[in-house]
Amino acid sequence: MVEQNGLISPHGGELVDLLIIDEKERYDLVERAKTLVKLELTERVLADLECIATGVYSPLKGFTGEEDYNSIIKDMKLADGTVWPVPITLQVEENFASKVKVGDEIALTWEDTHLAILKISSIYTPDKKKEAVSVYGTDESEHPGVAAVYQGGSVYLGGEIIVFEDLPHKFFNEYRFTPRITRQIFSEKGWKTVVAFQTRNPIHRAHEHLQKIALELVDGLFVNPLVGATKKDDIPHQVRMETYNVILNNYYPHDRTFLGVYPANMRYAGPKEAILHAISRQNYGCSHMIIGRDHAGVGKYYGTYDAQTIFDQFSKEELAITPLKFEHAFYCKLCEQMVTKRTCPHSNEAHVFLSGTKVREMLTNNEMLPREFTRPEVAMILIDSVNNKRRANEQKGVTMLFTGLSGSGKTTISKTVAEELKKRGYKTERLDADIVRQNLSKGLGFSKEDRDENIRRVGFVCHLMSRNGIFALMANIAPYISVREEIRQRIGEFIEVYVKCPLEDCERRDLKGLYAKARAGEIKGFTGVDDPYEEPQAPEVICETDKESIEESVQKVLDTMEQLGYIQPIKVYDPN
Repeated sequence: MVEQNGLISPHGGELVDLLIIDEKERYDLVERAKTLVKLELTERVLADLECIATGVYSPLKGFTGEEDYNSIIKDMKLADGTVWPVPITLQVEENFASKVKVGDEIALTWEDTHLAILKISSIYTPDKKKEAVSVYGTDESEHPGVAAVYQGGSVYLGGEIIVFEDLPHKFFNEYRFTPRITRQIFSEKGWKTVVAFQTRNPIHRAHEHLQKIALELVDGLFVNPLVGATKKDDIPHQVRMETYNVILNNYYPHDRTFLGVYPANMRYAGPKEAILHAISRQNYGCSHMIIGRDHAGVGKYYGTYDAQTIFDQFSKEELAITPLKFEHAFYCKLCEQMVTKRTCPHSNEAHVFLSGTKVREMLTNNEMLPREFTRPEVAMILIDSVNNKRRANEQKGVTMLFTGLSGSGKTTISKTVAEELKKRGYKTERLDADIVRQNLSKGLGFSKEDRDENIRRVGFVCHLMSRNGIFALMANIAPYISVREEIRQRIGEFIEVYVKCPLEDCERRDLKGLYAKARAGEIKGFTGVDDPYEEPQAPEVICETDKESIEESVQKVLDTMEQLGYIQPIKVYDPN
């Protein structure tokens, strides 16, 4: 189970890589996908798609089919006998399932962008309650993982995938590494044994204690925080990443640590998710994984060390990665060091332990957390985060107009900006142009007068929100300078974001075929074809989407909001 470079072999023996990089092949697949029934993915399924495509979930090559599903639910194994604890399913509604059959291909999309093709090999309707009990140990809908299963579609599609488009990432591009890349990096560092640390919380002294014990046993430490979907009350991943950087830069040997994000969503499946996390880290190239108290747990659904004992069910041949099982660690005032129940003779009165509730209370009151619990630098980052949220509740509103040609990317950028602002705790609303057309501006046509009136109406609603302390975002072509300046003068607190993109690129991206219809004369007065787009004269932000990534464009917008005083900057630790 060891490769030539000395690293552990991937789970199942082969590292899966389903990302198409050949440009000709990608073009052909995009064109093919445009002819298929399309399925818009949720954020959770998008994360699973990435994990499958990049090999994080090796040996899976697609979403779980019925035969594998039944085997996983029954025995925690794929139909071929390979250990696999959690079905990776694609849930759809019955009306969608009625449009497809086994053998069909469907296009998987995100925000109307074609990402992948799924060849359907299985269509089935499972017993969700049975799945919940098998995977999560409960059928209670209060459990967040069970709730996600219940809220998804009743029909499951299984089949292999082909991914031909770059997967969209909003954050942490510099920390995103596929298993193929991490294996190369570990090999270049000369590491043969690597311990993984999974976290969805800031690293505190107990974590640090476990990691440094592990570093005495192996060549390197891979800190691999989860940045997919988590519970709403979990600490935001941007804040967590700040804490990891400050800890690793100040208190760890740089040549023996590596930081990279884990793109999966959180299922809170306790013991079975611990196995999934271990398999994923084996695929990244890790020989060991730290499994602490209540790994991947939530509430009172699992025993304190259930996530450790579950590993005892499998032989080394079935599951090659080695779990490092640690007791709960804490600081003892009498021992004057980090200890566990196995190493400390003193009573609880001598132990420094803070509940999550107590931590939140102290941070809200700007109280420094004890240095025995966490490093001062981490405490300051957490206090700043709480204060940012408090300031968000006192925020000054602003209306933001994202303007540009159809297909320029203004909808995607405005959506991503809105999501980021909400994650930081700011009150934010986004008015989608299509929804506005169906409701607020129903009955208006596409003459210049009607287009101007549409912008006035949207601007009026945004003004009502922004003057009441809300960030109001509107994405609209808004082709004419005069009406844009009119609403700027009327609103006052206003940011214009020009999403600039060459016409030919917009046409190439056009999934709805609107440009083609306009060229054929089927649509009259179409902006960019037979009606002009008047470029903004002095916008606050210019995003050039033919030259920069969505992430770069979004950061431009956020940077401008910081400079203008609408939002507080997130501090990034500088080791220098």
